Amino acid sequence: MDEREKLAVDAGDAELVRYFYLSMKTGDVVDRLNKLELTLSTCQDDVPFNAQVKSYYGACDQDGDPWIVKPVASADEMFYHRACSLAYLLDHRTGTFAAPTTAVLIGGKRFRVTKVVPHSVQISSYNYMEAPFINILRADLVNRWLFFDEDRNPNNYLVIHNSKNRKFVVAIDYDKADMLSDTMKITGMPEKFGWLRAEKTRFLTLLRPENFDGLSIDEFDARLSAFTAITMEELVSLAQKAFIGYCADPEAMATKISGILMRRRKYIDTYFRNMFKSGAETISNSQQTDYSAFGQSFLDMHNKNK
Repeated sequence: MDEREKLAVDAGDAELVRYFYLSMKTGDVVDRLNKLELTLSTCQDDVPFNAQVKSYYGACDQDGDPWIVKPVASADEMFYHRACSLAYLLDHRTGTFAAPTTAVLIGGKRFRVTKVVPHSVQISSYNYMEAPFINILRADLVNRWLFFDEDRNPNNYLVIHNSKNRKFVVAIDYDKADMLSDTMKITGMPEKFGWLRAEKTRFLTLLRPENFDGLSIDEFDARLSAFTAITMEELVSLAQKAFIGYCADPEAMATKISGILMRRRKYIDTYFRNMFKSGAETISNSQQTDYSAFGQSFLDMHNKNK
């Protein structure tokens, strides 16, 4: 059972599983989103207030489910948002609760679209420095680091409940993810766990590096393993399906971006596994030296692509 299947079991409620496509393999989710038929709503009653103030409109799909949509200005921007949808698909693939997101044509016009998360509240309504929220946010750092998504604030996480009142955190908003950069915008600090960001105008996580002190790799192993289980072939297939009709050469672009994500994944997996040990063992000086050399070689490789 992979992490997406485990999440479906944890969610429990058939309606939650259906609504968030948790019973579907990620490749089938891409096919479903590619066949999405949205009709713009005539009123804004179904549009959450925070989306209304950001100029989103309401829409409804062929199943009667609500979406929020926003116009896209150009074909290049449309491709950018299709690339961002890969972040959602990888969230789905790795068992991360996430709002379905993509970009589609509605009546021949371009829109980026996100499925409304019903009966939800922002994570800021809770003390997210306590369990279960802090555990979820710690693991979520792996995803946002991989996606170079530096727009993580309390507005980007919603909390929902299942019928047994179990709380789940749903990631939303992928429009600031950078799936195209072939250089490292976020790197790990070699002496102690932490991160350095090329762009410092937003936040990668709601947490500080000290919120990760004393942890075991067990906190991250399931998420890291879920990502490393994705083959290059699978990733290329997902990306190519997302890009068909939105760029000149979907296969070449899918292969390029998949290679970029694979290199980021290797870097992050190595970094976390060097910084955190089973039972929160401290890292040895020789391991730190090994990581430092690895990180430098990785950066050198990416700098050649600038």
